[in-house]
Amino acid sequence: MSTPTPPDVLLTAPYVAVAAFRAAPTWLDSDDLIPGGTATKQDAELYNVLLRASAWADNQCNQSLGAAPHTQQRNVRPNRRGDIVIHASSVPVRQVTAVSLGAGPASLSPLSDLSGVWVEDGRSIHITNPARTNWAGWLEFGTAAPGRDMLASITYTAGYASATLTAAASSGATAVTVSTPSGIFPGDVLRIWDPGLEEAVIVAPGYTPGSSTVPLATPLGQTHAAGAGVSGLPADVHQAVICYTVALLMREDVSSQAPFAEAPFGPAARTASSGGQAGGLVNEAERLLMPYRRVR
Repeated sequence: MSTPTPPDVLLTAPYVAVAAFRAAPTWLDSDDLIPGGTATKQDAELYNVLLRASAWADNQCNQSLGAAPHTQQRNVRPNRRGDIVIHASSVPVRQVTAVSLGAGPASLSPLSDLSGVWVEDGRSIHITNPARTNWAGWLEFGTAAPGRDMLASITYTAGYASATLTAAASSGATAVTVSTPSGIFPGDVLRIWDPGLEEAVIVAPGYTPGSSTVPLATPLGQTHAAGAGVSGLPADVHQAVICYTVALLMREDVSSQAPFAEAPFGPAARTASSGGQAGGLVNEAERLLMPYRRVR
């Protein structure tokens, strides 16, 4: 039986928190999304809309923007020095965690020493010929044959950190606890998106990647409640998600348009070329995401 191909990343949390969206200058009433619903239900529905807008942003960029583990399985050809270069399908690559090489699926052998693996510009993964390091074993004499195809399986973390605080953090605290540590590494600059209390923090050099408790290089300047966003995503990605969420929530008079002849109001999320009040918002969201689109 062949090894199953790892599934695509399933987005389970939005890139913009409910409180952060409500604090943005959208001038929308998001407290009555479910007629007669409780505040908890209103928050849950807004969360769902933000999740859909975040998934739309991923689709626009043809990749997951939030940090997640990815596995690529490729037929590769070593260069004349026996080195292998693989173009990552998701970027930016933050860390390579596993590499296996071999002549066939049943003969893949993991590299126990990843010191010869490095990432160029967050996009290209370079695997140095094991014969030029202290490791040998996946081919005879421990060297890759230049020009001869082989199989490679590479697991790496790519994307931007996107999490929330799972516990309140007081001003002066030197560590925070996050919902997911994926994409967080020592020295990273993260932004805490807490309406009126936003601040940037730096991950301490001694942080161990994968831990949900993240030590900070300097103490917090503000007090933050649980649920506040903690993110490495660029601010324009946040704005794109907000723009598209507003477009999803807006309604306009569509009584004269099929198939909405009997409904006074309908969805407004259309591009500017299709008309509609939200068209400019969709186009703006697309423009903001353009620098983050994956080029195959």
